[in-house]
Amino acid sequence: MNKRKTLVYGAYLFMMIAMYACASVGSPTGGYTDRIPPVPLMYSPENGTTSFSEKKITILFNERIKFNDLHKNLIVSPHLDIVEHIKPTAAMPSKELTIDLSKVKLEPNTTYTINFGNSIADFNENNPLPNFKYVFSTGKDIDSLVLGGVVEDAMGDKFSPKTSILLYRVDSTFTDSTVFKERPLYLTNLSEKDSSFRIDNITPGKYMLYAIVDEGGDMKYDPTKDQIAFFPRPIVLDSTSMGDKGYLLRTAMGARPYKIYSPANVQKGCIRVALDGFTENHTIERILPALPEGEKDIFLYSENRDTLSYWSSAEEKDSIVFYVKKDGEVTDTINAKIRKASNPDFVIRMAGNSIHIYDNINVRATKPISSVNPSAISLIDGKDSTAVPFEVKVDSTMLSADIVFEQKPGAKYELKILPEAFTSILGETPKDTLSRNIATRTRDDYGDLRINPISFDKYPMIFQLMNSSRTEVVREKVLLEAGSVTFDILPPGSYYVRIIFDTNSNGKWDTVDVLRHIQPERVKYMNDPIEIRAMWSEDIDW
Repeated sequence: MNKRKTLVYGAYLFMMIAMYACASVGSPTGGYTDRIPPVPLMYSPENGTTSFSEKKITILFNERIKFNDLHKNLIVSPHLDIVEHIKPTAAMPSKELTIDLSKVKLEPNTTYTINFGNSIADFNENNPLPNFKYVFSTGKDIDSLVLGGVVEDAMGDKFSPKTSILLYRVDSTFTDSTVFKERPLYLTNLSEKDSSFRIDNITPGKYMLYAIVDEGGDMKYDPTKDQIAFFPRPIVLDSTSMGDKGYLLRTAMGARPYKIYSPANVQKGCIRVALDGFTENHTIERILPALPEGEKDIFLYSENRDTLSYWSSAEEKDSIVFYVKKDGEVTDTINAKIRKASNPDFVIRMAGNSIHIYDNINVRATKPISSVNPSAISLIDGKDSTAVPFEVKVDSTMLSADIVFEQKPGAKYELKILPEAFTSILGETPKDTLSRNIATRTRDDYGDLRINPISFDKYPMIFQLMNSSRTEVVREKVLLEAGSVTFDILPPGSYYVRIIFDTNSNGKWDTVDVLRHIQPERVKYMNDPIEIRAMWSEDIDW
């Protein structure tokens, strides 16, 4: 091979190698994946510095970092507004994390904890650095007092991950309303693993402890949105309470503050008003104009008294004025404007074609029932075609009526309700006839349950039998003294049992009230559901 051919060959070989090398640039597939979070290499000043007086904190990591939801994860105790003064930004990743404190006033002799949660991650693989904290003190020592505990939902539901723990110093400025108005001195979130919490580096002092499900994210209690819990007495932290971590907080929606919302003429003859904090001591009365002679009206409150539906048969003109009274004294005025509202049909409905043994036939109305004409209702025994005697009872809501009769187990009946059987408060009758073939069940189709509460001795207890999803109370019984509770004639299925310890003996569950220092009444669930089978009786010790 001559010299010229050698040079050409060599140049060609070099080009092929270069092209291959260029084509091979990039990460090989199937290789090692980085799963290691960023590692802090250097702190300035050092983590745990005392007599802190710097205007800037610098932390150097072994790789470039970024933040994930820093606004949500960052917790500084005591509180400092520094989230806007932390770098790197999303557009400029860096190995260096800096916190500018030049515009922040630090209190003397105070230990500060800057908790980033899981917001710091490496830039490429997004591996989070869990629970990263930086601690410093403006005094000579790092405060080492600890407070911790557990949060539960007062009604036994799953705790919310939005729960924040708030610790307020009790001093001359603290009042019961401080939690409504001000951010806490110390703040933390629940553990990611369970509902436990822990606040570190607390200075000695007297504190009030709260937990709120902070829907607004402002670290203040909003009774219209947030659940709340509080420890019933001030907590004194000193050198003897180094490991004070046994506090239990039970969150619940408290009583909403009193408020009357704007009324709405939702349909012909009906004005609806939303209510907050409307107790049994409140009443609403029509003032102007007076109800015309011969006309009818009715005030219907929802079960929780958070809605009023006012129905009137009168042809209203411009507006109706109502007085709101508490204990007989006028507190508010409601001015309801009348508009040309829609007028949906008056309808009578019945759910299903079977009824449980010893139940009545229940029908529901879309408007209040003003009158009943039993002669327009027929109930026929399906076996011998004879008429079955009955009576009709309209309940207190006037939106429901029971057809009461002596039913036979395992029988069949034919029900027919003609349009003129029910008349609404507006003088309307349904357009259609309601017809149903109804079957009753036998005693053998059901099971029974008896509960012996041998582990509890605080009375009265309200026993509630709930459906399988724990969303509805199926049956309820009150136990006033030692004994057992029986739920008989139960349809087969899965049920949960819970007890409400009725501390004030008013027959219902009472929630938390921060201003009145009232804790929510205790609720206890049976751990496992109970399976009820036909022709079977369960007897359970609890």
